[in-house]
Amino acid sequence: MNGYTPFLPRRVVYGAIGVVLALVALGTFVDYPLSFALYDASSPFATFFAAYGAIPAPLGCVAAGTLFVCGRNRDNKLWGIVQSIGGILLLLSGTVLVCLIPTLYMAVFPALLAGIGLILSAGTILVIRRLAKGADRSAMIRVALAISLALLCQLLVVNGIKLAWGRPRMRLVTSHPEAFFVPWWQLGNALKAPLMAAGVAADEFKSFPSGHTANATTMLLLGVLPYLQPKLQKYKTALVAFGFAWAAIVALSRIMIGAHYLTDTAVGFLVSFLSIYLICSFLLCPRNKKL
Repeated sequence: MNGYTPFLPRRVVYGAIGVVLALVALGTFVDYPLSFALYDASSPFATFFAAYGAIPAPLGCVAAGTLFVCGRNRDNKLWGIVQSIGGILLLLSGTVLVCLIPTLYMAVFPALLAGIGLILSAGTILVIRRLAKGADRSAMIRVALAISLALLCQLLVVNGIKLAWGRPRMRLVTSHPEAFFVPWWQLGNALKAPLMAAGVAADEFKSFPSGHTANATTMLLLGVLPYLQPKLQKYKTALVAFGFAWAAIVALSRIMIGAHYLTDTAVGFLVSFLSIYLICSFLLCPRNKKL
């Protein structure tokens, strides 16, 4: 990786954190009225992004898997085989998720959605293979590792908080007579136990933070592409801006569909953003070239 540049400028990092904290402060006062005003469970916009908003995460698995295979160690045969197997497993699991996730949210012929998923996965493989041509093999492995660890980190943290917090979703509050709004700073477990005993699904108590928004934020990993091909450095700002925009749109759609509140989406973004920034900044730093 010639001509090292940091994954994100500090002003962008501080700015993003500042905006998120401001949104959490705002949501502390307007979470419920804002969600009530935007709530539209039948919105095609919200339904589409429920189906495809989180797609950057599984496509990230496909990209990382492709890089592990392309950048495998050709001097140490055993290590190269391990990298190839890990890459193939990532690639296959990501492809399966890309095909499966939309079927959970859209009442469309599953074979059609699976076909779209295969096209997205195949397109990702082709793009990454093209970018890998002529790229430094060490850089490929470090980028693949950065993507994989960032995805894993945000997944574990977000779901760990979800299980501990137990915040009821907006759609449950509006549809169940015994449910009520719980602010983000309070645990919702007192409400969770009796309603689950009455037949309410456990998923209805996973509002805080937003997993969809966290997965959507992994679109920021487009910013690692210049580490494979330095000529893409001039497009890095546009790539990162697209990642921010995608995360914002998905966050809005999650509020509209009644799955999350503003604070849920803000914290979901923050967890994923910090996971990506810290891991990429460490692994893609020149001093860690031998990792």
